Amino acid sequence: MTDTWNGKTLPNRNVTHTDIHYRLYDRRTGTLLSFNSTNSLDSLVADVLRTHDENPTAQIVAVEYDGPAYR
Repeated sequence: MTDTWNGKTLPNRNVTHTDIHYRLYDRRTGTLLSFNSTNSLDSLVADVLRTHDENPTAQIVAVEYDGPAYR
């Protein structure tokens, strides 16, 4: 099935499985709120939503790193 956006056809693309290593911070305070390594954007979004529920006043910012978040 071809995807469209604003009436325009998007090119077909293959699904990738790239590792995403990230940390979630409160933009205002610089406090580290969460960290993880995953290959799923769905997991990252779920972590942002969960972190927001746990820290409702935080301005969450995600930062991607070049290696695992924890060793």
